[in-house]
Amino acid sequence: FSAVSKLVKGLGIDIPQLFTKTNTQTGRGGRRDITLNGEGKQRLTPTYEHQILGAQLLNKKMLPYRTTIRARSFDEFDDWVRHQGEELLYVLKGSVTFFTEFYEPIQLSEGDSAYYDCEMGHAVTSNSEDDAEILWVTA
Repeated sequence: FSAVSKLVKGLGIDIPQLFTKTNTQTGRGGRRDITLNGEGKQRLTPTYEHQILGAQLLNKKMLPYRTTIRARSFDEFDDWVRHQGEELLYVLKGSVTFFTEFYEPIQLSEGDSAYYDCEMGHAVTSNSEDDAEILWVTA
């Protein structure tokens, strides 16, 4: 009893908690954010036009955004794009060239996707006559 008392005191719990099965089920969340077409939070760069989706939710585990690719050449970038996390790129409209620091550039068309480590330099250019559009999800 003395040892158990010391253990629960050290853990900051009551004795019954020591012998009770923990609830491994996750609670049902109630988070939701709706972004109507064209109403995402705009973020413009010289090469991309981002529309951030789900912008009202705080502490998200991923950052989804729809991007219009205005760049037509890798030379339009000052340097590689790099940041923490992993990313999924999904081509919604048109055709793009996906450049990565350690791999040969690859052309992706509507419906194609790429999943990659964002700390690796990367950039995307449009091959289409009109600007291409992609869905990016960063985690």
